[in-house]
Amino acid sequence: MMETQSFSYSARHTTSWHKHTTGQLYWLSQGMMIIETARAQWTVTPGSVGWFPPGLHHRAWVPANATGNSLYPDAMACARFPGHAGVYGADPFIIALLDRCRNSQAHSAEEYPALLVKLLGYEMAQRAALPLELTLPTDRRARNVASELLKNPASTRDQSQLAQQWGLSVRSLSRLFKEQTGLSFSQWRQQAKVVASLQWVLADLPVSEVASLSGYSNVSAYIDFFRQRFGKTPAQMRRLFNE
Repeated sequence: MMETQSFSYSARHTTSWHKHTTGQLYWLSQGMMIIETARAQWTVTPGSVGWFPPGLHHRAWVPANATGNSLYPDAMACARFPGHAGVYGADPFIIALLDRCRNSQAHSAEEYPALLVKLLGYEMAQRAALPLELTLPTDRRARNVASELLKNPASTRDQSQLAQQWGLSVRSLSRLFKEQTGLSFSQWRQQAKVVASLQWVLADLPVSEVASLSGYSNVSAYIDFFRQRFGKTPAQMRRLFNE
């Protein structure tokens, strides 16, 4: 019916591209994990649950030390979970269900784990995904630009310099981002900056330092963009995940 695994990863840990015949849920007690597929990237933090259906090629990397658990429901059980990958809010009931699933393997009643997974799938399917997804371009050259900006959000290189580095015109780079992510290049870059900044917000760095590391010279502008993206200020997000 399901398998479970606990993990503890050091900063910059990465996994190679892979897929599972089962589904996979991630939930963390510390740190942050970035899950990437061919089309998007998701940020999993404490207080949230990442859900990825069977057969989805993905890889993961850890910006800072992370500990947590994975649950692997079999393909039949996955029918009750959301049909698409996403990150969902985890209230105490969801966390309790996940922990009970993790500890249910030795239960004497064979149907008990199956019932827990069924209830967990139902609960997950009722919830809206959190705004922790960043759509990625699929064109190789545009994807290289996106990867560089995610790794170096404070980069001062402009669109023309980035396009030239990867053999593109500014016009082509703009077109590719708009067609493949639904955002203009500048809009996508702003989204990437605030998504990347989560790692420093949750590391309890001062907001002024987080803004600088994320490529913002104006702290107020950074806070405004962060609130637009996540619906909360950096301080509110930090309190949410440290409760």
